[in-house]
Amino acid sequence: MNIFGREEETELNNNPETRIIRNSLGIDLGTLNTVIAKPAGDKFELYQIPSVVAVKKDDPSEVLAVGEEAKKMLGRTPEDIIAVRPLKKGVIENVMQAQALLIKAMQIGINEGETVGRIVIGIPGDASEVEKNAAEEIGRKAGAEYVRVISEGLAAAIGGGLPIAEAHGTMVVDIGAGSTDIVIISLGGINDIETVRCGGDDVDNRIVELVAEKYDVAIGIHDAEAAKMEVGMVHSGEQFENLSFEVIGKSLETNRPKKVVIDSNLVADAAEPYIEQIIDGLNIILERLSPELMAGVYHNAIAVGGSSGFRGLKERIYEEIGIPIEISDDPMTVVAKGTAIVAAEPLALEPDVRIRAMK
Repeated sequence: MNIFGREEETELNNNPETRIIRNSLGIDLGTLNTVIAKPAGDKFELYQIPSVVAVKKDDPSEVLAVGEEAKKMLGRTPEDIIAVRPLKKGVIENVMQAQALLIKAMQIGINEGETVGRIVIGIPGDASEVEKNAAEEIGRKAGAEYVRVISEGLAAAIGGGLPIAEAHGTMVVDIGAGSTDIVIISLGGINDIETVRCGGDDVDNRIVELVAEKYDVAIGIHDAEAAKMEVGMVHSGEQFENLSFEVIGKSLETNRPKKVVIDSNLVADAAEPYIEQIIDGLNIILERLSPELMAGVYHNAIAVGGSSGFRGLKERIYEEIGIPIEISDDPMTVVAKGTAIVAAEPLALEPDVRIRAMK
């Protein structure tokens, strides 16, 4: 599983932070979903839970439910319970609630009665030192022996098997629920990064707004998300079939149930302001890109994340910036896989190990 194709030197495993530990986990702590990857030989055991926590309204530190059970409560809780997302735009908003989410993720990833030795957490690339330290502290309080945080974009490149050790350059566009990371990687490390604070959640919210404006119907955010995933499309020069998805909402005129059809064009309209922001981010990072890395980025660019599967996305990116980009085969789990690889081989990202691996 060594990402540079070489075995680490055995004496390095005497370091308590890098020695082989039975239970190591990679965790993509996302705004919408938390994905857990556990190394299992040359494969992974993968789990996913919604990043939602239900707490008492008068005491938000008292957690009542986490994950799927809590997600079912969104918009449906009695007045003394609230269901919340501990992360917004990829940033930890409530440490105690995020800790409960991480504990749940660790419990899912290991067998009952066992402990977690090492976890690696993927976070947005522009996270501040305070945010990184908060994530590490949450991991330690959750019970992990050793915690490390890395950029989601770098984790995606590792999990996707891109040639990150090469000098010529690789680009990852990670479109998450709360933010989008555009990362340039060379010689096994991050060369440059641009984070755009928009993602799939913004599209969901805009779908809700457009349905209300166009049909005078209020729909739930879950229905908007389901429509986005089912018929999602981006405006581009290439023609795609206009698919449709039916939901039942609440008529704003009569306050009664009303069926409404959400089609691909409406989703594309909802996504357009955020696609433009992502294109702007791509142009910014290309302006800073050195000529030596341009050819590598041209040949090694990948999009990951829940909204990367929109029909027309790769065509739109090519039209706008002239770089052909591939869509990951496993866009929802590739970041977690990358963090799991680093959890299993944490020294692989150390500068001296990277340089030795390239000789």
